[in-house]
Amino acid sequence: MSKRKSIVILTVLAILIAFMGFACFASGPVPGSVKDYKGIFGVIGKGIDLNGGYYAVLEPKEEIDGDVDSILDAAIETLRSRLDENGYTEATITVEDFTNLRVEIPEVDNADDVMELIGDQGELTFRAYDNTPLVYGDKAVANAQAGYDTDGNPVVYLEFTADGQKMFASATETVLGYEESNRYLAIYLGERAISSPKVSQKIDSRTAEITGIETIDEAKTIASVIKSGSLNIQFTIGATQKMSATLGEGVLNNAIIAAGIGLLIIFAILIFFYGGMGIAASIALTVYVILYVCVLAVFPWVQLTFPGIAGIVLSIGMAVDANVIIFDRIKEEYANGKTAKASVKAGFKRALITILDSNVTTVLAAIVLWILCSGSIKGFAITLFLGVLVSMFTAVLITRWLIKVVGGLVSDEKQDRFFRLRRRDA
Repeated sequence: MSKRKSIVILTVLAILIAFMGFACFASGPVPGSVKDYKGIFGVIGKGIDLNGGYYAVLEPKEEIDGDVDSILDAAIETLRSRLDENGYTEATITVEDFTNLRVEIPEVDNADDVMELIGDQGELTFRAYDNTPLVYGDKAVANAQAGYDTDGNPVVYLEFTADGQKMFASATETVLGYEESNRYLAIYLGERAISSPKVSQKIDSRTAEITGIETIDEAKTIASVIKSGSLNIQFTIGATQKMSATLGEGVLNNAIIAAGIGLLIIFAILIFFYGGMGIAASIALTVYVILYVCVLAVFPWVQLTFPGIAGIVLSIGMAVDANVIIFDRIKEEYANGKTAKASVKAGFKRALITILDSNVTTVLAAIVLWILCSGSIKGFAITLFLGVLVSMFTAVLITRWLIKVVGGLVSDEKQDRFFRLRRRDA
């Protein structure tokens, strides 16, 4: 690659990185507007330790009859499933005063909606006009999924079991026997009426739709409650209150500043030991950070906590480690007599298996933690999983391309010194 072409590419890349860096991390008032700009990083959900949230105390309506611990564990599992389904992976549920449940939920937009989610008893029933239940969802429904109908309205798609299909067909047939004005099948979630669709014919199908839902978020909430099942305890919502960040205000900004300083130190070390390859790696790591932030912002179920930040730091460390492995392989190839260009090609080829082995092992560990754990551990697993995938992409593809671009700044005869390459007998 010619020197002129390398300079043009690096200049354009620097402008793009500066623009994306501003888009990711800048925030504040917009000149001439009453609105504030919120960077891409600001879109990522934050845990209670970083950004506060809400808590609610659920109190049993009646004295719990039976094994209190096992009954409460079952209720916690149901609530945990509902919260995870709706993206509140960092929420915590603990037992308080022996029989109460304290639910702490980070960074909620609407506390009332969340209280409705955790407080709804969740028993889905299809009822006749006189409030008589004809179909019970826990016996009839196999799955529930939020989506949109052909007109773009939010709905919940239900999939019945084989027995559920028969019960629903029998229920619609029963409704058709009523007077014209009473031919509807009301759908209740707990004691809350969701919709009352009119029945015009017998419906013998494995699927059905719940309509009359105002927003897709409400549809997701309904679907998650149906899937998780009804609570085995009747709760009332006691105290609720907004919570401030448990680690203190400004801790996230301090963490970002510390991460930035750490990256600059890493860049200096890479450039000192690897010269031009270190420059390429530094640019690639900057691209990695920007891509990583964008990926985290895309997935609504990502919520950052301090354990989640630990996952980010670990994935950055693995990205640096991948570059170091590649560069050492390149040095070995050059020391054995190959040219600088041939060494780069062979070094990447030899390092690929090692990088894949270490990263795939980490990805599998993150998947296991993601599936088996909850709360902050799940958040750590999610950030680590996504970070390792992005780091493999940048280390293997972007770094290799950047070495070619940066190498074009010097002549072929000077590339060995520029990349800090030495022969074995030098």
